[in-house]
Amino acid sequence: MTIEIDDSGTGDLIGPGFILFWRRETNTLVTKEVPLELYQQKEFNTLTKNYIKDLFISTFQEMEIPPTEDIHLCTGPCFDTARDWLKENSFNYHDAKIEGYLQTQVEGTYLNYIIEEYNFPPKKASIESGKKRFFAIYHWVIKDFPRRSLFVKSGFEKWQTKWKLEAEHTWMKNMVTAKPSYFSTQRGKRPSTSAKKSPSGRKKPAQNSKSRGKEESKAPKAKPSKKGGSGKTPSKRGKKRYNPRKKESRGPKYSSTDPDPTQKFF
Repeated sequence: MTIEIDDSGTGDLIGPGFILFWRRETNTLVTKEVPLELYQQKEFNTLTKNYIKDLFISTFQEMEIPPTEDIHLCTGPCFDTARDWLKENSFNYHDAKIEGYLQTQVEGTYLNYIIEEYNFPPKKASIESGKKRFFAIYHWVIKDFPRRSLFVKSGFEKWQTKWKLEAEHTWMKNMVTAKPSYFSTQRGKRPSTSAKKSPSGRKKPAQNSKSRGKEESKAPKAKPSKKGGSGKTPSKRGKKRYNPRKKESRGPKYSSTDPDPTQKFF
């Protein structure tokens, strides 16, 4: 019988870690989780290694693995304390590079967790751990830093001394520069200036004095009367009376403090 053991998520920026034990011949797969809370403490390195050693003890009992069984163990440093336990109990193990079925299963276990629990975008979930996956997760954390920083393995020294400060600074900068324009396309089209009222609250006149002058010049002139009269056609309604309350306006009058209604403000 052969046992393969591999880990995932133990070196990633967010979420818990996972340890998978696989017996090839019977296709028995056992999954164990290393809680995120352990990675968020200052002594996470010691705490997680001891926790993983305890997982080995309980899982070996669960799977009934004898010392004579051939054990292929991943070379990751998270297994350092577990290796000491294997040596002390004379298990037949050796360090190996885990590939194929188990590697796909263990990485998929971690990725499925952060997709389902944290709503991490599946398109950015690279099956291969390393630099590419780290920065995909890092930039995802920045976009909603106050909430998503709760998922981070904050016990990592580099997070405290470098990545946390840069992530928080970038998030704050994006919040300041990402203000939407008042006249963005989401708010609809900007109303025409001709339909607006003037800033002083008065309605714009339909025609100004210049346009009226042009219209009067185009109007046909009255023919002179044959009897030598003035040529003006008498009004049927009689003379127009002057009403002091109703003054004729040749255009709107504004005080010196009112803004010019024709001025463009935007």
